[in-house]
Order: sequence, then structure tokens, then C-alpha cells
Amino acid sequence: MSRIRDLLRRKPKRTAFVLSGGGNLGALQVGMVRALFERRIEPDLILGCSVGALNGSAIASDPSLVMVGRLQEMWRGLADEGVMPAGVFPAVQLARKGVAIHDNANLRRVIQSVLPGGRFEDLTVPFQCVATALVEGTETWFEHGPLVDPIIASSAIPAVYPPVEIDGVKYLDGAIVNDVPVSRAVALGCDRIFVLHVGAWDRPRPEPKRPIDMATYAYWLARRSRFQRDLASIPSNIEVLVLPPGSTPLIKYNDFGHSDEMITSAYQATSAFLDAADADHANDLAAAVPGVRQEDRPRAAATVDEPRP
Repeated sequence: MSRIRDLLRRKPKRTAFVLSGGGNLGALQVGMVRALFERRIEPDLILGCSVGALNGSAIASDPSLVMVGRLQEMWRGLADEGVMPAGVFPAVQLARKGVAIHDNANLRRVIQSVLPGGRFEDLTVPFQCVATALVEGTETWFEHGPLVDPIIASSAIPAVYPPVEIDGVKYLDGAIVNDVPVSRAVALGCDRIFVLHVGAWDRPRPEPKRPIDMATYAYWLARRSRFQRDLASIPSNIEVLVLPPGSTPLIKYNDFGHSDEMITSAYQATSAFLDAADADHANDLAAAVPGVRQEDRPRAAATVDEPRP
């Protein structure tokens, strides 16, 4: 029996969906979730970072294909919602006074449109999201209390959105410290982890031509490096599947006009991956994240203290 078939048939202790950051590429996660739900793969825990916090909290509120449909409609309409500043990063905007070039009012409205419940405790599936404490530079997890502000904080891309203050502490994008929080899933006792990562290692990146391009590229490298290290440290007895995003277009960070295309691409790629029961999936992890091989991971889970939120 292939590893993928065995994985989908056995009964794990706890299944986690881990949704990464990725801005407008977050539409890919909608297609991935549809493929999972159609195969009756359901989470016991959902962890989200940045745009993954938005998508993840919606799924946690209603883990069904109905919510997947609502999310698809939301992504279709984002081009008209003004959630990102128009145009490219103009030098005049970056040079002006202030900590951000855009406010988060429209982002807040979009989040509230798909989250009728106002608190973490209202969600059907346990959900947590990560943000970065601005002064301390630390990873902070939210799992109790009001829901919307932590999601906005988790999504507060540096220089694009302003920091979000919660209980006297200012927070920025969780992707700064933990873009793909697989380590959190392990620490919370999950033994089957589906990673809804919108980045692809073989996806071409344009050559940096301006200082802002180089800064963005360095930010991407740092996030990728953390993800690789975390994956390599997960014990081999814990199943980790990094779902394929399919073909993703090279688009500007504020271009939301390709959501349907990306949802379809991720759905088809993830469906094919999950249905390939007779294929040899021994090297799935290494194929998704080069340099991380199953045989190099630790053999047994170490005792890990549950992290504090």
C-alpha cells in the first residue's frame, strides 16, 4: 500500500491544517481546502499566518464546502475592495512620513464579512493565528477572546499596513517570525499535518532591479529558510504533506484579478496529489521543499512543552 493511501486511511491522533502567509496568493488555499473536504479530510486544529489566518479562521468557523464557496466568492470580489494600495510601490509613498502606505479599514470589512462570530471561542474547530510583537520581535499566538483584531495583526504586512495594538502591545505580520507554522502543530500534539503553503520552490522569481525588490527578496528568503529548518526538525513518525499549489501566475502583490485561476489550479493539483494512491510518494516532502528528506528527519518525537499563547 502506498504511503499516501495508508495516510488517508489510518486514524491519526490529531490532524492539523497549517495555512501559510502569502498575500494575494492566498486564493490558492481555497482550492486546496476544497480538495481536502471533498475527500472528507477534516482538521482537528487550524493554524494560520497572515492571509492564512483569514482563510483559516473562516474555515474554522464553518468547516464545510459551503464556506469554501463563500471564500471563493470573497476572493473573486477582492479586486474591488481596495484591501491593498493601488499601483506599485511608488517612491513617494515609501518616503512619506508614517509607518504604512495603506490603512486596514477595508481589510477589516472583508474579514468581518466572512466571520459572523466575534470570538475564537465561537469557532467550530480550534483555531490559532500568529503575529509578531513589534517591540520585542517575538512570536505571539492568539487563541482566545476577540477574533478580528488578531487576524488583522497577523496580516499587517510591514510598510503596507500599520501595526495593530491589542492589549497595549503593537503587532505586525506573523510571517516575519513564522510564515508556515508547522512547528506549532507539532508542539500541540498533531501527528498528521497538511501544509497549505502558497509558495512553490520551483516558482520563478523576477530578478531584483530596485532596492525595494531586493528587500522583498531577502524577506522571502528568510521566511523560506525558517520553513525548511522547521520541516527538517519534525520527527519522522509525524506525517507531513505539503500540498501543491499548481501553476501560479507571476503577479504584483496587489493584483487580485487572478483568484479564480489560482483556486482552480490549486484544486486540480491538490486533488491529483491526494488521489495518486498508487504513486510512489516516498519523496513527496523533498519534492515540495528541496533539501528536506524523510530519512534525515529525527526518528522519534521529543518531549515538547506546550507553547504559551
